Amino acid sequence: MQRRLSRGRGRPRGKHYSPAEFRLLQYLASVSMKYGIDSPSFFESFVEAWKSQESTCGSLSIECRKQTRDNATFLITNNRKVVAQFSVPKHILEEINPLKEFTQGPSAFSSRDEIRSLSDLKYLKPANA
Repeated sequence: MQRRLSRGRGRPRGKHYSPAEFRLLQYLASVSMKYGIDSPSFFESFVEAWKSQESTCGSLSIECRKQTRDNATFLITNNRKVVAQFSVPKHILEEINPLKEFTQGPSAFSSRDEIRSLSDLKYLKPANA
């Protein structure tokens, strides 16, 4: 039986993320690096907020503002100043540290300037939009 190759349309086979999910995880990794927070504990604070509405991680407060069947909307604040608000798909919250591929080895970002430009993003579209 011949193996089918991806031709660029649709979602690739295997454990891959959609472009919106990839940008979301990349953004979360940049926030954890910017605030000097270890990515596994940063991601675990989202899971904790998902289950109990609020959590803290370092100087950041994470609040689960809305839960739907497929997504959860989180608000991240630093000393009562808004850092970001975005939706995270439920299947990502059920994974074990999906941020590790964005923070291991050489930096996932080419320069500190790219991290600053990503931190200017306030909202990301949900994966299903």
